[in-house]
Amino acid sequence: MIDSHHGWNASLKPLVLGYIFSIILALAVYRTATHMHLKHDWLVFTVVGAGCLQAILQLIFFLHLGLESKPRWNLIMFLFTVLLIFIIVLGTLWIMYNLNYNLMP
Repeated sequence: MIDSHHGWNASLKPLVLGYIFSIILALAVYRTATHMHLKHDWLVFTVVGAGCLQAILQLIFFLHLGLESKPRWNLIMFLFTVLLIFIIVLGTLWIMYNLNYNLMP
């Protein structure tokens, strides 16, 4: 099942592991949020942290980020994409806040 030359790319193992970890994490967050096991501040922190962990798991298991023989360029492109998304989202929120402040009575 695992190709010794290509490693994880030719195997179903990372897909199955990633799926199982994603389901377990999603169910844990759902259970925590619906039954209010934590106070509001800790609940928000837990949900955001679990979302970041879910994104990292999916990048590793589904997109195979960092598992290549030379992952430097893929990592640089990924970080550049994250930076662009960060700039676009924060710029949009800043523009909306300024429009709301300047145009609303």
